[in-house]
Amino acid sequence: MKLRLHGTPTECEHVARRLAEAFTVVAVSGPYPDRGRSALVRVYVEVRLDPAPGSSASPTGPARRGQPLRRQLQ
Repeated sequence: MKLRLHGTPTECEHVARRLAEAFTVVAVSGPYPDRGRSALVRVYVEVRLDPAPGSSASPTGPARRGQPLRRQLQ
């Protein structure tokens, strides 16, 4: 799954670290500055969604309807 973070460099760094606590992070881009005079940046994070224990679901396949979320950010 690919995610785009948008915020200050400090905010994006903090959230990228929190995502690494909850998911298997495959890649994190460097910060891309917004256009113009903005102090905000974009950071792209790619995470792997592992299947739930005992599940036969593929990590790259779609989630099955009705399955509970296995992990959530705190």
